[in-house]
Amino acid sequence: MKRIRKIEDNLLVLLLASAIISLLVAVIVPLVVKVGMAYVISAIAFLDAVIFGILFGAIRRRFQLILDAMRALEEKNLDNARFARKKGLQGRIIEKLVLIDHKNDEAAELIAKIGEGKEIGEFQHLQQRDNVRMALVEMRDKINSYNDQESTRKWIAEGVARFSEILRQHHEQESEMGFEVISNLVRYVDCNQGGFFIINEEEENGSYLELLASYAYDGRKFQEKKVYAGQGLLGQSMLEKQTVYMTRIPDNYVNITSGLGEATPRNLIIVPLLFNEEFCGAIELASFNILKDYQVEFLEKVAENIAAYVVSVKTNANTQNLLQQSQLLTEELRSREEEMKQNLEELTAAQEEMERKQTELDGIFSAINATMGMAEFDMNGKILAVNESLLHIYGRTQKEVVGQYQDVLLDGQTQYDEICNNLKEDKSNSMDLRIHTKSGDEVWINTSFTAIKDKENRVGKVLMLAQDITTRKQVEKDFEQLSLVADNTDNSVLVTDGRGHIEFANAGFSRLTGYELNEVIGKKPGSFLQGPDTDPETAKRISSRLREAEPIYEEILNYKKDGASYWVSLMINPIFDEEHKVEKFISIQADITETKIKSLDYAYQLEAISRSNAVIEFNKDGIVEAVNENFLNILGYKKEEIIGQHHAIFVDEKTKLSKAYEEHWKKLKNGEHLEGEFKRINKNGQEIWLKGIYNPVFDIQNKLSKIIKFAVDITREKELQIAAQEQGFLLKNQLDTINKTLASIEFDMDGVVRDANEIFLSVTGYEKKELVGKPYTQLIPQSELDKPQTQIMWHNLREGQFFTGEFKKVDKSGKELWLLGTYNPILDQHGKLQMIVMFAQFITKEKEKQLDLRGTVNALKQSLPVMELNSDGTFKNANELFFSYFGYKRLELRNAKFDLFLNGDAGGHKIKAVFKKLEGEECVQENLKLVGKKGSYGRFKTTFYPIKNLENKLCKIVVILVEEKEH
Repeated sequence: MKRIRKIEDNLLVLLLASAIISLLVAVIVPLVVKVGMAYVISAIAFLDAVIFGILFGAIRRRFQLILDAMRALEEKNLDNARFARKKGLQGRIIEKLVLIDHKNDEAAELIAKIGEGKEIGEFQHLQQRDNVRMALVEMRDKINSYNDQESTRKWIAEGVARFSEILRQHHEQESEMGFEVISNLVRYVDCNQGGFFIINEEEENGSYLELLASYAYDGRKFQEKKVYAGQGLLGQSMLEKQTVYMTRIPDNYVNITSGLGEATPRNLIIVPLLFNEEFCGAIELASFNILKDYQVEFLEKVAENIAAYVVSVKTNANTQNLLQQSQLLTEELRSREEEMKQNLEELTAAQEEMERKQTELDGIFSAINATMGMAEFDMNGKILAVNESLLHIYGRTQKEVVGQYQDVLLDGQTQYDEICNNLKEDKSNSMDLRIHTKSGDEVWINTSFTAIKDKENRVGKVLMLAQDITTRKQVEKDFEQLSLVADNTDNSVLVTDGRGHIEFANAGFSRLTGYELNEVIGKKPGSFLQGPDTDPETAKRISSRLREAEPIYEEILNYKKDGASYWVSLMINPIFDEEHKVEKFISIQADITETKIKSLDYAYQLEAISRSNAVIEFNKDGIVEAVNENFLNILGYKKEEIIGQHHAIFVDEKTKLSKAYEEHWKKLKNGEHLEGEFKRINKNGQEIWLKGIYNPVFDIQNKLSKIIKFAVDITREKELQIAAQEQGFLLKNQLDTINKTLASIEFDMDGVVRDANEIFLSVTGYEKKELVGKPYTQLIPQSELDKPQTQIMWHNLREGQFFTGEFKKVDKSGKELWLLGTYNPILDQHGKLQMIVMFAQFITKEKEKQLDLRGTVNALKQSLPVMELNSDGTFKNANELFFSYFGYKRLELRNAKFDLFLNGDAGGHKIKAVFKKLEGEECVQENLKLVGKKGSYGRFKTTFYPIKNLENKLCKIVVILVEEKEH
């Protein structure tokens, strides 16, 4: 409008100037030219002025009409009849103005529809190339695109929030959570069927995917399914850890059955559940519809949340197990401590008994070694070792025996083979052997052979124990001769057959018992001589010895024919035939009634002591003469195994050779009493502890006749004492090690500092006196205190829950520190919280480097195209700049080779060389010409960075592209 007015003003000025010039010509010309000519010229000039005046009026009216039309256009009143009659140039101008008015109305209407989100329909006045039309179409497309994107983002955000809430609500029941997740996911993504698989690592054959829940057509499906790594699409997803999306499913892969029949879905997607590159499970969905990119993106985001939940559940379960184990261990330690406290008094009282028992064991072992011969053979009969006692019997030296074969000690290989076979079958191998010494003398030995087995319970060696019984054999021979005069003795003499039936009784038997031979012939002596007060154990012992064909020396209470009781000293010897089978028994009985009455008084006193103590008797040289059952039970020996042996068999070799052991027996031989705790070795070679006293016994001439030891077993108490000492030492060392390597701080139940070690104090800058008694809030920055997580954590700590992770603290100067560690509630035996201990490492520098590196990586991804390759050179991932530059979508590049971006370029051979170099170098740079999806090329300075795992194996490759501009 203003421009029209300006044009109008300019035309008026021009016309007015022309009229003024014409008038000036009409006035001035007559003054300078001839009169006739002047009138003509003046008339022409005046006529021009009149014409210009008329023309000025006409033009001014037309411009005024145009101005009125434009004003009417502004007021939406251009349809006035005044303007409708105009033709010519004015009419065309008004038509154009009317068209402009219609276009403005149409544009306003279209803008309103676009603002309301309605369809704009067909255009009536705006032409194809109108700028307004093109701008409106572009604005509509952009608004629709924005609305679609916003709707997609909203759909994804609402879905992620929805499934986060489902995970939160069903975190306690795994199976119910699985069904809720998969059923809602199938419905939300508009699929038809789905399965939720989680990793199971409990099988020995390896981990596998286990179907947690499945859903199809609005119904829950109860199925069981296992998928191992590499098995089918799911198993391949376990290995590749990537989303699998297929729009052509193999036949019979999955069927969906509805009320209308059975059909096969066309599309399948498997989304792995990954958390920090760790495979936790997979989501499998089948659909008749093709999934859009944003739906795939949504599934991958939800999969990340589900993976985090699965890992969190596993971590919480592991943490709970560790906490329960810690509590059980703490309870056990308290229980043991209580037991140790209760046993301390018993331990103290039992120490002296243990020492006495050990000394006795040492004496027994030494006595066996000193009094019995010992030799070791291998299974081929080769002599491996022999002791001095056996060498003394044979009259030989070590060189003459060790390394030789059994025929040096035994009669021959046949006899040794029989012994070995018996040992393999666990048969007894005890016998009397007649051997010849080096000098040719005949000697009788009683031998027993024992198998020494290896850890696989196979016989590896044979141990022979031998005792010289030549004297006993001589006694037996002499006894045969003495039996000839048996009838002339006052002692009772009986001869029985091999089964114990009486064949002969002398006159002394009749005088002692009142029975005649004809009354007892064919009977067993015990059947009529033993009575109600006869000791059953003695009778049992005699019967046992008779069955084993061993000589018997016993005292027993018998009964006469008239019922009177009497005591006899009984000696029974077996008589063997040529085949070493028992042929007869000869029994000699002496009346010791008066002597027994006197000794019983002392015996009852000793028996009372023996019932509660282990008792063993030695002669003055330390040879075992008597032992009670308590002692035998404690050391695991039989009585016959230690009688006649030296005390040294009860001690180890080191003790036996020690000065202290020599001094021990020196004192006893001098008549000194010794008491204390003694470490001894039992028959199986195990250490035991005895607490006891050695009592020298003197004869009527006040000379040492024997030594009696009374002892009690305190092995268990001693082991507990030693274990307690070792455990205390171990715990102290563990705590010292922790204090030397980790920062630690203790809080009471209210979070007030109780103590802190030097590492914590040195890093935070506090002195202990400045920190003790202060609340935990003094060590936490205000930004962390304002978070509800801090209060929740301390509330749960007071409830006894364990926490681990990274924690932010502040030092004395207020500087922020980072720690990686654990908060550990310490409970008493009743489960009541006593204190809270934190063990941690300061990782401030590592955290700063981590944050700096994260910022650098983010900045790099925001400024340069970056892609990631698998170790085999296939595409794995990329940033948005990469996708934008090369024109690809993520799913289009799934498992694509890097050669795709070379498009036949000569750089293909370079790539092979690059992957070869990456095996040993930190990075490789190459100048490459790369092509996008639409064929556009670009030259890049390409840097390949290898990423390796903890085993230094290549796991992926990061590729950074820097475009080189052409000059």
